Amino acid sequence: MSWRETLGVSLSKTASYTYNTYKSQKSLESSNSTYCTYSTYRDRNAETDNANLLETLADVCRGLDITPVEVKEALSPEDIADWRKGAISGDTLAAFARALAQRRERDQGKRPAHYTEQATCKHCGPIWLWFSGEVPGCPWCWNRAADKPIPRPCSVHCGDCIRFGRSDHPHLGHCAKGKPEAIAGMWDTDRRYCERFIPQPRSKP
Repeated sequence: MSWRETLGVSLSKTASYTYNTYKSQKSLESSNSTYCTYSTYRDRNAETDNANLLETLADVCRGLDITPVEVKEALSPEDIADWRKGAISGDTLAAFARALAQRRERDQGKRPAHYTEQATCKHCGPIWLWFSGEVPGCPWCWNRAADKPIPRPCSVHCGDCIRFGRSDHPHLGHCAKGKPEAIAGMWDTDRRYCERFIPQPRSKP
């Protein structure tokens, strides 16, 4: 059925009643009443869906540093439509909420609780991850690109950082991020904990 048939509006019937004011008025009144009823039903349905979604998100956000409203705002209209159709499960929403909470922690330069292993990223240097080893890229790369701090599992050499600007002295230089240093500058082999460290690009063999 078309939307006009669903709402009880027919252009042909309306036109046939134009000679009769009373019938025309009654037809419009009936159509308006049907439309108002449908609108009310639709609005109530949307409110119910929204309440059910927030209730589900309240369950998946329990114990996380994020609110159901924040998770809902991060969902796309397509995501919400899929949830209504049952194409997105509660487990999927829970994983999504955890990912959002972890992303917020990383944005703040904090290490998520399950990042317990020391690893090395090609672009970020020493990092915390949920597994050890060397990786070509990592979640902390977002912080590096946005110039945000990256928590370190160990100290680093100043001379290995792209932000170390060498002076005339063969071993001394200065930090481009303004880290504390001696009057003469930093020694390139100095080791320190630094959340602003970015490794020098590796030379190709």
